[in-house]
Formats: sequence, C-alpha cells, structure tokens
Amino acid sequence: MWMYYRLMGITMSTDNYHHEGTLFDNSPGIMKRIILTVALAAMSFVGAFAQDVLGKWKLEDGSAIVEVYKEGDHYNGRVVWLAEPTDPNGVPYKDAMNPDPKLQSREIMGLNMLHGLKKDGNKYDNGTIYDPNNGKTYFCSMKVDGDILKVHGSLDKKGWVGRTMDWYRVKE
Repeated sequence: MWMYYRLMGITMSTDNYHHEGTLFDNSPGIMKRIILTVALAAMSFVGAFAQDVLGKWKLEDGSAIVEVYKEGDHYNGRVVWLAEPTDPNGVPYKDAMNPDPKLQSREIMGLNMLHGLKKDGNKYDNGTIYDPNNGKTYFCSMKVDGDILKVHGSLDKKGWVGRTMDWYRVKE
C-alpha cells in the first residue's frame, strides 16, 4: 500500500497522511501522458465508427459472400464464398448466362462482380455490377450504413430505374 501512496505523491508521517502537492505539481511528464492517453482514446473512438467498404459482405439472400477490395483508386468485388458452389454432380457452377461465349466457362467462385467504383464522399459510384444469374451488367453505386452495405444496381447511370440490395458485413 505504501508504494501506491508514494506513486501518488503522498508520504506517510507519524501523525497522519499529508500530500506533497497536487497530481500535476512538478510532474510535466504526467500531464503529457494524460493528454496523450486522452488523444489516443479519442482517435480509437472515432476510428471505431469509420465506415469502411473494404471487407467481406454477405448478400441479402445468403447465397454468396463478396469481398470488396481496392485496386488503385477503384473499388471492386469478387465472390469468395458460395452457399452452393457446385451442382449436384460436384461440378463448380460456371458463368453460363454470360452473353460472351468465351466467358461462359469461368467459375462463379472468384468471379469479379463489382467493377470500377469510385469513392465520392460517403458513397461509391460510377461502377458496374455483374449478375451471373442472368448475365447482365448494371450501373452500380454503394453506401455503407453501419454493418449494412446498400448496393444499388440500375439500368440507367442516374440510378432511377433499379433496385437496392442490403449486403451484411461478415465479422471475422
């Protein structure tokens, strides 16, 4: 117990405890440490709420997980998990609906389905999303809302004719 009192600047005497000064007297190093601790705590608090699009996201129907990654100044996304990666015969599903016959033999697993999204403030837009279920490519924009990624695919670049899907962040 005496060690605690010595660290706090309190000395023991025969009559009672007396304080040799305040916590900050003659201790500029303590003040610096406290300020640094508070600053670091504040930065980590703010960082906890930073909404980053990078990472893995599960589609709203649970059929796949797409990993969003950055390449240069663009954001893309590839399929990294499928609920059903193979047909009943154990053959991996292919991009059979693709209008380009040369691409119909590529596997869905590992397929890049998000292309060329650019960050614009708190959203990502001017990209495309490919739907392997019908072989069509749509204009795409996204926005992170906590642990939900709002992915909007549309027929027009303005996003008026389309739909928004919720993808859910995969915690690792």
